[in-house]
Amino acid sequence: MIGRVVAGASAALVVLGACPSAPLAVAAEGDRTIRVQDGQIRCLFSSEAYGEGGRPMAICGRTDGTPFAVSQAPLNLAAVRGSGEFFFMAGTIPGPASEDVVLGAGQTYHSNGWTVTTQDLRTLITYDVGGHGMRVNPVQAGAIWGVTPPGDT
Repeated sequence: MIGRVVAGASAALVVLGACPSAPLAVAAEGDRTIRVQDGQIRCLFSSEAYGEGGRPMAICGRTDGTPFAVSQAPLNLAAVRGSGEFFFMAGTIPGPASEDVVLGAGQTYHSNGWTVTTQDLRTLITYDVGGHGMRVNPVQAGAIWGVTPPGDT
């Protein structure tokens, strides 16, 4: 089952990555891209995951295109759905990097129901409904569960 989910999500992202000039990924209402960790990580936040039945999704990858240390090549992207399902997949984050929001350590950003909290050594990405998400840095990425975003007490 997990293999089919990863394969399906990978296929959807490969199609998007094959058309980097297509306006769908970045120009689509609600989709946002950011760079964090001194520009080493690039993420896409969507309120509606491509081909995933409208579920929100956050996808992050290293800007040099290499896999995280905890994933196996060619699975170079870490992804999390708003429901909390975390997995690795292969592909590229579409759209020009020149349109990214760039965040430094200590900054917080909100997009499409996702909260991004940057720290010196990692970035936390949580879906505001339920607080599920992922932590990511240039070396590793992993799931986080039920985190309350800063300011929501």
